[in-house]
Amino acid sequence: MQPTQFSKTFKTALLASSLAALVTISACSMSPPKFMMDVQQGESFVLQQPVTIGAGRARVYIQHGQITGSGFDRYEPHCRLETRDLNPQGRTIQPDSFTISAVRIGEEAVAAKQTKTSDFMLAATGGFIGQAMANDSDNDSNRVPTMDFVHLYLQSDKQPNVLRLTCAGSLSDGDPFDEPRSHRPEREKINKILGEIGSIKIKP
Repeated sequence: MQPTQFSKTFKTALLASSLAALVTISACSMSPPKFMMDVQQGESFVLQQPVTIGAGRARVYIQHGQITGSGFDRYEPHCRLETRDLNPQGRTIQPDSFTISAVRIGEEAVAAKQTKTSDFMLAATGGFIGQAMANDSDNDSNRVPTMDFVHLYLQSDKQPNVLRLTCAGSLSDGDPFDEPRSHRPEREKINKILGEIGSIKIKP
């Protein structure tokens, strides 16, 4: 017997809700103290050159001072610039000075392959859902590999659709040999990842 449209819709909704429940592992609900994260609320993120986000996506990745597009090397630190919704035609974020309105830190598992579905979940939830979770089948550790991240929520009157800059260390299952690449990036490391694309500025 062929599955009904209702059953298909129900299964899709169930899968989406399950992903939403599993996807975010942990995050601080308040700004972390300076000894845990030296980037603080009230500072600025200065975007120094235009950044284009592809059609139907809500984020773009940056590594080694280069825009990598819709994917990234999970075993190196990275940043990603994220918007509040998807644009079917794509969009370009223009150079601007964004106020960091909030800082959150946490830990997330990351899908082996980034998909447009996870971009849709990001936009649909206004950024409250992290990245899609996936196990590393070739990893013998009992711990699910994760990335330690920092969310820098951004505010600009000129570009209110820009949601945040997220930066994360490399994927790690806790192996000491992954350090220091797996450490959560702070100001100096974030600026190194961004290169000439942008930087975090200390408030005067």
